Amino acid sequence: MPGIFLSYRNIERSYAPMLVDRELSRRFGPENVFQAGRSNLPAVHFPTEIDRWVDECDLLIALIDRPWVGEDLRLLREPGDWVRREIARALEQGKRLLPVLLDGAEMPRTAELPADIAPLTRNIALRMRPRTVDTDLLRLIGEVERLVPELVLATLMDPAPPKNASGPALLRAEHEVLPFRHRRELGLLAEWCSASAGPPVKLVVGALGAGKTRLGLRLAAQMRGSGRPGGLLSVTARAECLDRLGEIGSPCLVVLDDAEARPAQVRAALRSLAAAPQAPARLLLLARSGGDWLDGLRDDADDAVADLVDRIVPLSLALPRPAEEDFATACGAFARHLGLPLPPLPSDRPETPTLLELQAAALTHVLSPDAPLDRPLRRILGLERAYWREAGTAFGLPVSSDRVLAEVMAAATLFGADSEPEAHRLLTSLRAFRRGPLYAVDSCRDFLRTVLPGPAPLNPLQPEQLAQEFVAEFLDSDHRLADVLDGVSDEQARRALRNLGRCLERHPRISGPVEDLLAAAPGRLLPLAMTVLPSVPQPQLLVSAMSGALGRTPQGELTAVVDALPLRSDALARFAVDATERALGARDAGAGDVTTARLARRLSVRLTYLGERPSDAVEAARSAVRTLSALTVAESARVESVAAGSVDAELAEAYAALALALDLDPSSRDEAVAAGETAVAQYRALPGGDRHGAALATALHNQSIRLRRVRAMPVALAAATEARRLVEPLHAERPTRFRSLYADVLDNLSILTHLTGHPEEAERLGRETLALRRALAAARPDAYRSQLAGTLFNLGLLLTENERKGAEARHLWDESLSIYDALSVRRPGHYDEPRDRVRAHLDRRKADHDD
Repeated sequence: MPGIFLSYRNIERSYAPMLVDRELSRRFGPENVFQAGRSNLPAVHFPTEIDRWVDECDLLIALIDRPWVGEDLRLLREPGDWVRREIARALEQGKRLLPVLLDGAEMPRTAELPADIAPLTRNIALRMRPRTVDTDLLRLIGEVERLVPELVLATLMDPAPPKNASGPALLRAEHEVLPFRHRRELGLLAEWCSASAGPPVKLVVGALGAGKTRLGLRLAAQMRGSGRPGGLLSVTARAECLDRLGEIGSPCLVVLDDAEARPAQVRAALRSLAAAPQAPARLLLLARSGGDWLDGLRDDADDAVADLVDRIVPLSLALPRPAEEDFATACGAFARHLGLPLPPLPSDRPETPTLLELQAAALTHVLSPDAPLDRPLRRILGLERAYWREAGTAFGLPVSSDRVLAEVMAAATLFGADSEPEAHRLLTSLRAFRRGPLYAVDSCRDFLRTVLPGPAPLNPLQPEQLAQEFVAEFLDSDHRLADVLDGVSDEQARRALRNLGRCLERHPRISGPVEDLLAAAPGRLLPLAMTVLPSVPQPQLLVSAMSGALGRTPQGELTAVVDALPLRSDALARFAVDATERALGARDAGAGDVTTARLARRLSVRLTYLGERPSDAVEAARSAVRTLSALTVAESARVESVAAGSVDAELAEAYAALALALDLDPSSRDEAVAAGETAVAQYRALPGGDRHGAALATALHNQSIRLRRVRAMPVALAAATEARRLVEPLHAERPTRFRSLYADVLDNLSILTHLTGHPEEAERLGRETLALRRALAAARPDAYRSQLAGTLFNLGLLLTENERKGAEARHLWDESLSIYDALSVRRPGHYDEPRDRVRAHLDRRKADHDD
């Protein structure tokens, strides 16, 4: 175990050993700091214990005061002196040593010290003085973290759950009531942890109740059993403490549960590992899905992080089903843990869809043998409410009605708190405490620490399925959440929205109360809700509530909602159109300003993305072009500062949007080509840089496709070639960010190369495109599988011209068709046209072969 050894001469003559011990113990845990006056227990053999701690420590801190380098130097020359013995033993074993000079003491000269401890003088020392002690202690802690990052890891892990837990706390995965059921995934992850090479990050995905946490706990226990640290990262761990994860020199495992809801911690850990590719540390991410939340990490400004994320291949866990003997096993385990007699088992095992509900039924049976076993989570909640009433009375809560207790528990579960001030503001905003005595909130805090223990200032009811059952019942009872909004931070509101979004998946009936909450402060909450959608496995119900709240949003707040929309999101596609249209309709039609033009352009882009209402998309883009063209005439408009850049950049994007909207109508091809040409010219006039270079490459790529459609092959090929020239260095420098655009450009270029009579080069480009598409689809199948299917079809077309490659072409088309078939199940009718095209070519190829 990593540890700190404090070496000092006499604890009674200086404040420093006790003060340093207190601060280091507070930061790293008292079990990781050895201070003889505190750590040595009665009846232990002092020399043996000192030697053991020196042998096991990772850092020896030598506290050197003035007597240490004065009259005490004669003691250091004695072979049996304990200070000399400690330092010499540490130096002999190559331990890290950190001298700390107290109260103006100076480092002794090398010649003054015995030879076995003289190397101590080569270490750079820190200083500590009474007048700067607070700053000096912070500097000391920082230096310890730098020298022994393993200590940081030890303090980041969640502690073992208390053995005296009772009630629903026993249902948490950490208590492992049911024996761990073997899963092949454990062996795969154990091999990954022990491998000396390979990716440092793994992602395990599975639905709520799939056993992700149990799997992570078991893997961490195996690591610890082999002498390597490992455990679940605490939700309260500061993200900056993970910055040194890559510097840990020995193998270790950090398990980050519910990863999609903890982006700051995930990003910090990834950046540290990306900066140290040879580090032996392993990061296991557990999440409900590997969807949109990973995209934000793929767009990280650090390319090494983006590349690390791009190589993550999710490992999926199936939902385990209860076995015949599980109910009896759980009843026996609960009875033993609670010290209760095991009641006779019912003749019929309760039918429960998940292991958690089976355990809830078993716990209900042990605690209340005569209670029905249907709806076990609701039965557990009934028992919990009785416990809350008793505890509320014991803690002297001035108001302990069921309604007040439910409000307190819901606030803690939904909003939580990351700091004591956040907890205080939340609780004082509850109706029960607004005009009550000051001691009431303190009593409530004591109550919550008892009934909802955990590492944070306010902890949720757990496990999550039970919390969702409680929240749904709470909202069914006409409780209002909006009353506390003034007392919560944005992070607390975001946490509540994420919890509600997940709750909607199991309890869609609460959509009305969720909409009411969003509508209470839509300008604030709708943008926050957008940020939590990636961490909600099935976001459609939350988006539906957001759409309802949008209809109740004041006109003055609509533009802020639109500005917060992500550039692309399938889940928000229709919401984005509705929000943009509403914001545009709320503005003065004759205003003629940049904001109005930008809204019109965004509406056009969003309608085009959906492929709906093409005439409205065209008209919105034309409106943006007219407004921005007029603004460029006025010199004052040229210097107007706007969020998206200059008016010139806005005008280029408006022409690009117009061309894309016109593409939806085959009868407008000539006009689309003209608009696309203007867009290209506008982008060429803008300053360079990644943003405008990528925009110009995109405009050239789209224009090349239009020119190909009107059979202007030489010009189309020139545009495609230039697009490749622009995007190739961008892709080389930042492959994760520009891989999709590069694949698009190469795909189009391969077709044009083939049409202009260069089949071998076309095939080479097609195969390069396919490799890119496969990488994209592996990282993000929900976004890129349809494009992979299209590239498979295109490459198959190129290969059919070579009879020797006809079998490979059919194989590519078969794969393309299977992808389109799978996509059609999720979105019926959306992929009919490309699927039918692939099927027709396969049928024709088969008929030709049969003939």
